[in-house]
Amino acid sequence: RRLVAPAFTPRQAERFRPRVERIVDALLDELPGHLSEDGTLDLLAHFARPLPMEVICELTGIPTADRPRWRAWGADVAAGHGAAFAEAIPGILEGAKAAVARARAEPGDDLISELARVQEEDGDRLSETELVTMVWQLVLAGQTPTNLIANSVAALHEHPDQLAALRADPALMPGAVEELMRWCGPQLLTIPRFTTEDVEIGGVTVPKGEPVTVAIPAANRDPRVFADPGRFDVRRDAAGQLGFAHGPHFCAGASLARVQTAVALGSLLRRFPGLALAGPPQRVPDPGTARLLSLPVTLGTAG
Repeated sequence: RRLVAPAFTPRQAERFRPRVERIVDALLDELPGHLSEDGTLDLLAHFARPLPMEVICELTGIPTADRPRWRAWGADVAAGHGAAFAEAIPGILEGAKAAVARARAEPGDDLISELARVQEEDGDRLSETELVTMVWQLVLAGQTPTNLIANSVAALHEHPDQLAALRADPALMPGAVEELMRWCGPQLLTIPRFTTEDVEIGGVTVPKGEPVTVAIPAANRDPRVFADPGRFDVRRDAAGQLGFAHGPHFCAGASLARVQTAVALGSLLRRFPGLALAGPPQRVPDPGTARLLSLPVTLGTAG
């Protein structure tokens, strides 16, 4: 984590923004071609889901010819289970090994090449296994922007006053991403912790040594931190939200996820000002992740 942290700073994420913008624009160009006969399309399948994998491919230097295969693997991983998920894993790992080998032989302007060059003063550096594992972690973590973008589009359309405010003032977008992560962030539970001493919570004593899993949405609706926490407000200062976790387990890719989400939502709302839900979003009954099965929309007139 110490070795990879410099590659995931907010400054590095901003440096990568123009490349994210190009990927977003290309996916938006394709959307009209996905319209069905009734004038609707699934925004999750054709925008929110492929975007993070395209960004990961750009980030890790995956050749353009290989990217359709990676996009398919990303869809399989997003499903979270099943034979296709299992079959995608060896393909991703082999592709990651090839990416690491290219970065070692011919370094480029990509994350893997940068990480392969990193070496601490004490000689510590990332091994090939650690670099391959980093690619795999990027694929898994890439599902956070997928679900956050889809959840955000649904939440904004379910709160038309907030959608109107964001359309009227695009400068609200960075703060809106924090509020959206607080309001409808996909991660529902932390990894288990263990109490180091007896703790009383709500009149119940949790003995020392017990495993504890925290509900992130509950923390993000703590009235001691957020005034009127049951209200969705894109103007709120939600900088203390815990959707990306906290402390040593804080999401290393949070800055990149923020940039992806801001670019995706900003470009989508600007490009399709008439975008509207074509029916209720279909939610997956997943106790660990708030995510959609599909997000049917109509595009309206492109801007």
